[in-house]
Amino acid sequence: MERLRFFLNGEEVTVQVEEWEPLLYTLRERLGVRSVKEGCGIGECGACTVLVDDKPYYSCIFLAKKAEGKHVKTVEFLSRRGLHPLQEAFIEHGAVQCGFCTPGMLLSAYSLLLHKREPTVQEIREAISGNLCRCTGYLQIVEAISAASRAFEEQPEPKRELKAGISKEELLKRASQGDVLLYAGGTDLYVRFRRGEVSEKYLDISSCEALCGISLEGDSLRIGALVTHGELAEAPLVREKAPCLAAASSSVGSPQIRNLGTLGGNIVNASPAADTFPALMVHEALCVLESEEGQRTLPLEELVLAPYKADLRKGEVLSEVRLQVLHGYKEGFIKVAKRAALSISRLSVAYAVKEKDGVFEDVRISVGAMTPRPFRARRFEESLRGKRKEKGIVAEKCEVLFEEVVKVSGMRPSYRYKFPVLRDLIVKALGG
Repeated sequence: MERLRFFLNGEEVTVQVEEWEPLLYTLRERLGVRSVKEGCGIGECGACTVLVDDKPYYSCIFLAKKAEGKHVKTVEFLSRRGLHPLQEAFIEHGAVQCGFCTPGMLLSAYSLLLHKREPTVQEIREAISGNLCRCTGYLQIVEAISAASRAFEEQPEPKRELKAGISKEELLKRASQGDVLLYAGGTDLYVRFRRGEVSEKYLDISSCEALCGISLEGDSLRIGALVTHGELAEAPLVREKAPCLAAASSSVGSPQIRNLGTLGGNIVNASPAADTFPALMVHEALCVLESEEGQRTLPLEELVLAPYKADLRKGEVLSEVRLQVLHGYKEGFIKVAKRAALSISRLSVAYAVKEKDGVFEDVRISVGAMTPRPFRARRFEESLRGKRKEKGIVAEKCEVLFEEVVKVSGMRPSYRYKFPVLRDLIVKALGG
């Protein structure tokens, strides 16, 4: 058991928790907060949503010990002085039926209104995209949040003392000992633990400030391995210097998942469907690996050896990612999935194109969820360089792209429908 101290709805609490205990269990079973519901238990439905430092998280996959020294809010926080305007709006607009999803929905809405006092309908929809409702329907909920924004009240909270995080030196020392595996967000890890697939010891490194932050160094964009997808999607520097990465990060999971999952975790997990891979490839990402023995730098396509296998030596830690800034390019990211949120990519494309007087000066294309490793369509890119942007030219050259994919992956049955979709996406992205 471990001692955990945090603020719950403004009041300091201390409780003993197990190593793998989710915050959901701590709140419901140890502290008696029954408004936090368990629905799916794997970070999809949103019924267990709570706020940690005013950001929404799925408490069913958020390990309790991550809350050390932080502010945790449940729906009770909103009604400490009577019904909050958000709660009143939900009642007035008929946005509640069975009520199972309502606490989490209210908290996601409260977090949104803290940061955007007059959100658009689209912003409201995005904010609650990680909260599923199966009986009320979303129209009334969106209307209620919109109405509440005009009478929003921010609830004050006491100051907190932050627990000192792990230093990089300590992190590298622990990694070199080889007795633990490292994790940060743990969005996949806890689900695996619930299934009985985890037996190793793990060390949470999410508090290592040296692996955080985003900065510009000349023509290189430096991103710490612990930067979350939510931070990547919103960071002005990323939106300006690597907009396709910001777009890709904004498509990861849901707001609750994006607030927890990290870029470094996405990379070392090495999923062929990783949303960030195509954007990173377009920007020729270099991965900085550190250990007590020294430092080495690998291109992303060399770090990822195979599905779910990265070239990490004993004691090595992915500390940061460096992206090449592209000047004068139009960038974008397109994802094909079964639904808008909480869906694994079926196909994705990141692109950067530079044109002059109707001629392709440079083209960069990376395709995701089609090959076992990160993939740049370099032969296809070369086939378009120097070509005039005429109607049909891009679709014609896509045959070169298809050949590249087959050479890397072999011919798969899914390519019969993926290739036509990919052609349409490329034509949409590049025109011509």
